[in-house]
Amino acid sequence: MFLNMVKCPNCGEESSSNFCPNCGEKLEKKVICPNCAAQLDPESVFCSECGYKIEAKNEDEKASDEEEKTEETKEYDKDEITEKETSEEIKRCPHCNDILDEDDAVFCSNCGKAINADINSSNGIIESINFKKLIIVSILGFIVSFVLGIILSLIIGLTGQGTIGYPIALIIALFIGVGFFASFFEDILNSGLTGIIIGFVFGLLSNTCVEISSGLQFSYQLFSGYEIIIFTVLGLIFALLANKFLRNIVLKYIDVDKYF
Repeated sequence: MFLNMVKCPNCGEESSSNFCPNCGEKLEKKVICPNCAAQLDPESVFCSECGYKIEAKNEDEKASDEEEKTEETKEYDKDEITEKETSEEIKRCPHCNDILDEDDAVFCSNCGKAINADINSSNGIIESINFKKLIIVSILGFIVSFVLGIILSLIIGLTGQGTIGYPIALIIALFIGVGFFASFFEDILNSGLTGIIIGFVFGLLSNTCVEISSGLQFSYQLFSGYEIIIFTVLGLIFALLANKFLRNIVLKYIDVDKYF
C-alpha cells in the first residue's frame, strides 16, 4: 500500500502534495491496491474493486520504514536546499516560507495560497483569505456563541442577577465561540476576520439571546444600542488572543486539516 500522484479535481494537475501547485485546490491523497491498482482511501482495509486485503505493516516495520524515510527525506532536502542555495535559485512561499516543489508553481503545495501575490498589497491580502474555510468556521462559531448565550442568559435569569449578569454571560459566550474557532487558522488575518464576523453577527442578535432565554417575555436592550460595535471589537480581540495562546491547545484535540 503506497501513496501515489493525485490528479487535481479542479485543473487536472498531478501532484503528491497537500495542495495543487497549479490552482491551490486541496488534494485528497489515495492509496493503490497492490493486486488490481485501484485507487482507495488511505484507511481502506479491503479493496473495493477486487476485495484484496490491504495488509498493514507491523509496528516494528512501520517504525523502521518511518525512520528510514525521515533520514532519506532529511538528506534529500538538505542536498536540495544546499544545491539551490549554491545556485541562488531557491524559491520559498511568501506566506508560509515553505520551499516550493516547483519553481514555476502558481500556488504553494503546503498552504495552498498564490505564490506571486504580494502579501502587503490589497491583492495579496485578498489572496491570503481562505474564504471557504472562513465562512464555514464563522458560521459554526456564531452558532456556538449564540446557543451558549441563550443557555448562560437563562441561568442568569434564574438567579435574578440580570442587570449585571446578562452582559457578562454574553461576553463569555462570545469568548468561547471565537476563541475555539479562530484557533483553526494559523495566520492572524483569517483568525481576526473570523472574530470580527462572529462578533458582528453576535452583536446583531445579542439582545435576542436574552429575550429567547426569558421566553420572549420582555424586550431587552444591551449596552445602550452599542452592542454591535462592542461585540465586533471584542470578537477581534478574542480572535487575536486565541491565535496566539489557544491554537496549540485546540490542535491537540482537533485535526483541523482533516476537515478543511
